Amino acid sequence: MAAEPGGGRRGDSARPLLAALTAALLLGCGYAAGLSSSFSSSCQHRVPGGGEVRPRGSSGGAGRGGRCEGSGGRAQPRGARRERGRSTLLLSGQVVYRVPLRESHVLKRSVDQHLRIKIIYDRSVEGVEILLNKLFPQAISYLEKTFQVRKSTDTILLSRQCATNQYLRRKADPHRYCRGACANHTRCGPVIVPEKHLQQCRVYNQNEQLSDVPDQEGVRDADFVLYVSALTTERCGHENIIAYAAYCQLEAEMDRPIAGYANLCPNMISTQPQEFVGMLSTVKHEIIHALGFSAGLFAFYRDDDGKPLTARYADGLPPFNESLGLYQWSDKVVQKAVRLWDVRGGKMLRHAVYLLTTPRVVEEARKHFDCPILEGMELENQGGMGTELNHWEKRLLENEAMTGSHTQNRVFSRITLALMEDTGRQLISPYCDTLRSNPLQLTCRQDQRAVAVCNLQKFPKQLPQEYQYFDNLSGVPAEDLPYYGGSVEIADYCPFSQEFSWHLSGEFQRSSDCRIIENQPDPTKNYGAEEYGPNSVCLIQKSAFVMEQCRRKLSYPDWGIGCYQVSCSPQGLHVWVKDTAYLCSRSGQVITVSIQMNGWVHVGNLICPACWDFCDSCPPERDPPALNLSRAAAIDLCSSSSSLVVTLWLLMANLIPLVTGLFLCA
Repeated sequence: MAAEPGGGRRGDSARPLLAALTAALLLGCGYAAGLSSSFSSSCQHRVPGGGEVRPRGSSGGAGRGGRCEGSGGRAQPRGARRERGRSTLLLSGQVVYRVPLRESHVLKRSVDQHLRIKIIYDRSVEGVEILLNKLFPQAISYLEKTFQVRKSTDTILLSRQCATNQYLRRKADPHRYCRGACANHTRCGPVIVPEKHLQQCRVYNQNEQLSDVPDQEGVRDADFVLYVSALTTERCGHENIIAYAAYCQLEAEMDRPIAGYANLCPNMISTQPQEFVGMLSTVKHEIIHALGFSAGLFAFYRDDDGKPLTARYADGLPPFNESLGLYQWSDKVVQKAVRLWDVRGGKMLRHAVYLLTTPRVVEEARKHFDCPILEGMELENQGGMGTELNHWEKRLLENEAMTGSHTQNRVFSRITLALMEDTGRQLISPYCDTLRSNPLQLTCRQDQRAVAVCNLQKFPKQLPQEYQYFDNLSGVPAEDLPYYGGSVEIADYCPFSQEFSWHLSGEFQRSSDCRIIENQPDPTKNYGAEEYGPNSVCLIQKSAFVMEQCRRKLSYPDWGIGCYQVSCSPQGLHVWVKDTAYLCSRSGQVITVSIQMNGWVHVGNLICPACWDFCDSCPPERDPPALNLSRAAAIDLCSSSSSLVVTLWLLMANLIPLVTGLFLCA
């Protein structure tokens, strides 16, 4: 018996003469526009090819052909609401909405930092090395680099669940008050949330009542908390379920998920090397569900100005659809359409589909299928709860990573990335918008192997309208915006971070490629104690490096980035500055550098990259050990300088006759 490719279901044989017509009708071009079938050939289905964005390591691996589930099931209905004066009694489901953040300063569509995901491992993951040391660290590293997020609060504190599943909200008070008591444990999916991540317990009996336990410390320096488990749950008993994930709490201001979970079914976790790529793709897939690709979140999507795409009640929530078990989205997010469906016997049936219709998804879907009137991207209509409506239609996008089953060679297409941008939460940042200035604002090339600068510049003439990308640029008047674009014409004037070279009096001195040893700066100008060579990479400097020598201090105006040697060990990634190795315990860790080189003391701070960016094997991330500053002796070149030593010897020589005279007199 012939094997089925990728473990997927065997399909019926297709009739070649109707293939193009069927694909076009399924996409709905001719039908939606009222055209005859003879015009339908302009819409052709293409498996994601040159236009997709490929994550590292996603070029192969068939996996098991298992099914991935999305939103963790249907949301629980809020049930009856009873008005009581200025408060509202509600029934609570597992998902907690409108969680107030401490010192919340979420800016609408203001993007200036990479997404920060904090992983919290459940005890069930202990000993599962492939999850701890490979799958999740690599997946998180990819997602944090791919997406940016508007600046948010520095601390995430999750709301407590209620013992009776009933709570009150009061006007002008963002917090929930549990009726009776708070639950003993607050869960995010199957995982119990640590007590230190929770807000104070607030209870309403006859009067408002606060628990004796104040707000806990929360989770700092994160935009999203992901609770990871490997539990054998009821859902793992369903056929071919590899993993499932969802959000569990949303913040109040922009409906952004701030916490979610991912559970990998233990019996489906494979340690076979040939299946690693497929498992890694599955983990990325599940985290994207928790970040926003979920039918349960469609009603909470917002536009570029931060305004809800679906109307809200006074309590800030959209209407609830009891039959779907989901908050009901508007046509601005998902639309129902009818397609003509070609079946045997020459018959045409009416086939209902749901299409995701957010602006960037529509734009990318039309480009992908070469169909200018396509209404949106079709969502999956099969697979049951958790798969249906939570993935792209498998028939149309086959090996796209956000379809509902893994068959072969998964890739993340521009359509998925467009959806993440349209959620109003994460933005894709392939280009830069920093004007070249003096001093230069340096950055790293995308592969972190060279120092780079944004090639955005002002042109003497207005660019063609199709290449005018910016609605605003810092410090640029609105009337001048049409003159700005990237310096490379064949890149459609899209600005990007580009390697450059240094020149002196018009003559080439060196380039900015970290791997070329000949690019090593002159010792008198090596302010950041950089080292170029085959094992060097581009790292971020948190502060300007200073060269000190006695009372002299020098610093370089073009700071921010430098090239430094790195190495890998069982302990993790080491950054070398001269002969000193600094261990990076986690991504984003700040390294304080103070070394002596060429008669100068170099002082500054570097930011650790992710270990997985450069090493094949990495330990779990952890907080670095606290520095014992009392034992850190400052380097003092002045006390050991040659001139001071000579002076001391001359003083001793002058004292010898005096001491000799004293002895003779005695």
